Amino acid sequence: MKKQISGGIVLSFFSQIITIIVGLVYTPIMIRALGQSEYGLYQLVLSVVNYLNLMNLGFNGAYIRYYVLAKSKNDDEEVANVNGLFMKVFLVIATLCLCAGVFLYFNIRILGTQLTSSDYVIAKKLLIIMVINLAISFPNSLYVAFMSANERFVYQKVVGIIVNIAIPILNIPLLYLGFGSVGVVSASLFLTIVRLVLNVWYCYSKLEMKINLHFFDKHIFRELLGYTFFIFLSDIVDQLNSNVDKFLLGRLTGTIAVAIYSVGYNLKNYYTTVSWIVPEMFVPEANRLAIGDSNEKELTNVFTKVGEFNNYLMLLVLSGFLLIGRQFVTLWVGKEYDISYYATVILMISGYIPAVQTLGVNIQNAKNMHRIRSVVYFFVACINVIASVFLIKMYGVIGTCLGTLLATLFGHGIFMNYYYHCKIGLNISVFWKKMFKWIIPVGVLTVICKLLLQFINIDSWIKLISFCCIYGCIYIVMLYIIGLTKEQKVITKQKMKVLLKK
Repeated sequence: MKKQISGGIVLSFFSQIITIIVGLVYTPIMIRALGQSEYGLYQLVLSVVNYLNLMNLGFNGAYIRYYVLAKSKNDDEEVANVNGLFMKVFLVIATLCLCAGVFLYFNIRILGTQLTSSDYVIAKKLLIIMVINLAISFPNSLYVAFMSANERFVYQKVVGIIVNIAIPILNIPLLYLGFGSVGVVSASLFLTIVRLVLNVWYCYSKLEMKINLHFFDKHIFRELLGYTFFIFLSDIVDQLNSNVDKFLLGRLTGTIAVAIYSVGYNLKNYYTTVSWIVPEMFVPEANRLAIGDSNEKELTNVFTKVGEFNNYLMLLVLSGFLLIGRQFVTLWVGKEYDISYYATVILMISGYIPAVQTLGVNIQNAKNMHRIRSVVYFFVACINVIASVFLIKMYGVIGTCLGTLLATLFGHGIFMNYYYHCKIGLNISVFWKKMFKWIIPVGVLTVICKLLLQFINIDSWIKLISFCCIYGCIYIVMLYIIGLTKEQKVITKQKMKVLLKK
């Protein structure tokens, strides 16, 4: 399993690099092919359809816990029963998703009054295809969770890499042929079906997955609903904090504001997605430690180890974007998206604390101590929505980003760290001491580089890439000299020797 984890981490990095490269190359092509208005419309419909993802009711996050409990009994029939129960639930959810899609189709004006009649026609087509895509993803999530529970990360990442490469290969010709956003979502649906077929084949042929669709235990199902309800509440919070901004902007200001915000939001998504590369490899271990008889120190060690790695990675991206993000946005999508830089910075800062504490959510879920978090987050998210309405009227795109920042600082920054320390048993003092050990040097480095940039005009891709390479090298050397512990340096040297031998 160590090979699976190591291989998974390497492939995750490779996959994320491909995802980012694809996004950086493909997004400006898509924006120019569609235009600001249709791109904003596409993002607006996507934000509404994403709310239907709430129908999973938190079952995605619950599967690994119930799989681990069943597997600990060394009873294959028990595992098959768990698989069957979850599969039936996901199939029901997929059906409900399609029904909700029909309702939205006939009430398309929920998108607001800022749209034209032709916008509504395109929106209906996008809605149909996106809803079908989402419905297929529900049963597929069981196979993905089963592979994760078995720590089969390599195959997942290889499939992900293939799909990411296929996105521009399919979409760019469709855009140039004039199929627009409808062609883009159609290609996405095709790739979702391909991924489902590949996952089904692997789970049944390689992992010998068994599903007992005849099993249904009312007692287990009631217990499962009680467990997942608060995960579901947490998912509502995530949706409110991520998709409500586009929805509110669409209704209050129009599709162009949605397009500007979406550029910043997508860049922030690359940032936060990277934060899951290492933590997802430790989710099964975190579940075993949380469910088993391990002490709080062991959990803190795993939590802090993953947090340290994410801290190094997140601060590299955040500091780099603070330095040359504005020049990057201008070169990437044009001066008309200048506000997107400020939106990205605010959203990245709001995502920093959750990014370095990603594994904590899984620890809470495994310990079945996620209820209070979900309730508090729900109320904070509601305040965020109300505040965003007023802030949008005052500051437009920047206003809704500020609402997200304030909600995140209060919910995840203050409350969540208190809860981790006092209720979950994680030593947050130790955690943040290790984080600040690197935050301060990075802050100093960023200020120095910002002062130097006043004498450098970065107005081309060559200059921007050159600066990124130089800054990245300085960052890594500084990290090795003053950031890493002796133990981490030894491990780094060992890994480098292995790579050089290969």
